Amino acid sequence: MIIDIYNQLIKKRNLTALYILSAIIITYFASWFPDFENLIGIEGARISSVVSFGALNGMLLGPFWGAIVSFTSVMGHTLVRGGGSPDTFHLLTPFFVAMSSAVAGLCITKKEKAAMAVFGILILLWYITPTGRTIYYYPWFHVITLGAFLVFNYKLKDREGNLFKFTFLLLAALMAILADHLAGSISAAILFDLPPQMFASVITIYPIERITLAFAAASIIFILIVTLQNTLMESDTFHDKMKEAKKEDILDYVNDIKDILEKDDNK
Repeated sequence: MIIDIYNQLIKKRNLTALYILSAIIITYFASWFPDFENLIGIEGARISSVVSFGALNGMLLGPFWGAIVSFTSVMGHTLVRGGGSPDTFHLLTPFFVAMSSAVAGLCITKKEKAAMAVFGILILLWYITPTGRTIYYYPWFHVITLGAFLVFNYKLKDREGNLFKFTFLLLAALMAILADHLAGSISAAILFDLPPQMFASVITIYPIERITLAFAAASIIFILIVTLQNTLMESDTFHDKMKEAKKEDILDYVNDIKDILEKDDNK
């Protein structure tokens, strides 16, 4: 699977200070991009591109470094924009984006159970708030996404074909971005005591927002992975290693057969 090849590259790549710094700078400037408003004609719908970068950083750098990059860059944006004294909610925003990176990073590094656990806990935390118990159906799309990821991860993930690979990336990015969304919703409900009607008013809008963000992140990662795979397949070094691996498998098989024959002779 393409993700297996990509994970091998992550493990072998040296994450230098310059590389991490570059990712922080890119994400920081991305956080200043203007929000997209009135998405596909829906009045009041807004998308901040930095949320998509949260999932992107996690998939590119893994759960640890991805979360650090997202937190550092978004916190820098928050402090600069807030003049050094932002409110509590905006100070929490970098943690939300970092959580998104962690969830996406866990998915791409084959720690899907941990990612689903974090996401599931967030869904449960929603019902701790009075607003959550009133608008109990608010995280309906989160529940569907968790269920879809669970089924796909255990039933379809290892199937061949670009469609299955892209679907896995899309579901992972969607779960990561929805983690950011639900963490923000819980905090807003607690800090601002928002009326339930406010959450109910966006119950059909936020899925469209988050799918759009997830599709953008998944598309970038998918293109990168396919490019890396094609580069590896054209590499002489890669083919040499494949030949060596096949030779080792054949030798192991021959040795096993030899041991069996020797045991039969001794009998």
